[in-house]
Amino acid sequence: MLLAAVHETALLPQLESALPRRQDTPDVPQVPIRRAFQSPRSLLLTLLFLNAVGLHRLWDLRSYTGRELALLTGRSQPYSYRHTERFLLTLAAAHADEALTTALARWTSSLWCVEESSQETTALHCYLDGHRKAVYSEALIPRGLIGCAGKILGCRALTLLHDEHGHPLLATTHRGELHLTKGIPQVLTYYEQATEASPLSHLVVDREGMAADFLAELKQQGRTVTTILKTNQ
Repeated sequence: MLLAAVHETALLPQLESALPRRQDTPDVPQVPIRRAFQSPRSLLLTLLFLNAVGLHRLWDLRSYTGRELALLTGRSQPYSYRHTERFLLTLAAAHADEALTTALARWTSSLWCVEESSQETTALHCYLDGHRKAVYSEALIPRGLIGCAGKILGCRALTLLHDEHGHPLLATTHRGELHLTKGIPQVLTYYEQATEASPLSHLVVDREGMAADFLAELKQQGRTVTTILKTNQ
């Protein structure tokens, strides 16, 4: 069902079109991706379906012995950890993150028909929130409070944008100490530029967005902001 949904919603063509070509990466020799890797589509499917087979991070491929991931990606054997890691390293060296994020924003916008909804209703509400995800690495990265663990760990900060029905529209990754009031303007600008959509004017954020300068800036942009306070706090 998951594989059928990927093909039905045209996710793979969107992501494949964002993969860098040789002329896009003058500082990276012997790339494009399509020549460096025989089947970038299978590698993209491997990354998409890690959670579907119970793998939570790429490192888990080192001990994975199942066949489900191979079936989902159209291979006789699943890709190894090292091969998949090399694929990600090549994407990083080619600075493909911007193009892939833009492709994701366009895909979610077309999938949930955000533009049509905004034309039908005068008050399309979008929800914004932040999340910090622990990252275990030998390299020193910014540290922050991981809510579910209650510990200060090396982390990345995510800024999440959803439509009024809870459908995810975009998620951007930042340094771990980024405050939500800094991440929200960035994700809004990124999404509106990527999709060429009209400005998202009705926003709902949690209590972390209660900052005078932040609210004043959004008001100057013609946006209406609703903040949510938890009753048990």
